[in-house]
Amino acid sequence: MAPKRKSTSKASGAASKKSKAATSASSKKASSPRGSKKKAGGTALAFATYADPDEGYVTFEGLGKLGEDLGIDASSDTKLLVLCWRLGAEKPGCVSEEEWAKLGSEPSLPTCDKPVTLETLKAGWSTLDPAFLENSDFRPFFKFCFEFNREGTKKFLERDTALALLPICIEDRSKHTKTFLEFLETKPEDFKINRDQWCSFLDFSLNVGPAPDFLGWDADESSWPILLDEFVEFAMAKK
Repeated sequence: MAPKRKSTSKASGAASKKSKAATSASSKKASSPRGSKKKAGGTALAFATYADPDEGYVTFEGLGKLGEDLGIDASSDTKLLVLCWRLGAEKPGCVSEEEWAKLGSEPSLPTCDKPVTLETLKAGWSTLDPAFLENSDFRPFFKFCFEFNREGTKKFLERDTALALLPICIEDRSKHTKTFLEFLETKPEDFKINRDQWCSFLDFSLNVGPAPDFLGWDADESSWPILLDEFVEFAMAKK
């Protein structure tokens, strides 16, 4: 996932900003487990095992620990973000106990109507692949990726967070990603991306053809955010 916060967390990666990307799980160990991990039929996905005892949420550290237990790279496996989305996580970088409880009741999760264990989640892990989502379902997931990776009450993503998160979330749904990332690299380190710019990049990717023609984009009647107009100018100048 994307970078870990200083206060409220998210599921992502290591010490550097870029490596802490998307599925937003930190690779740090979670706090010492509270409660039993074992139950008949496998290793229980107990909330207390992964929750931060001080914050009362499963944060990036806890999601990173879940990634370790699943044997996946939480900093790059988008399915962990899909899991948080399916659980209805509302607070950036956090999963509440009530949301975690949906592991046993949310029909779109592989643990539904089964013993909620690591083994059942592992067995159905591939079903969380966002590549299976239709564009109509992918849009709310892509928006969730932005919201979940925000820091606290901020309404934007830091440039480096966006650089790390975007390619993991959008995967092959955009032919513009590589050039757009190059474009973002030209922006100052304190540059920020807001929700409209983030969501518009997906719509732009689905509706506008690749460079250098950019079929579907009209310089005179474009209603895209100015950032995307600047991106097209950047890409055209590059060619």
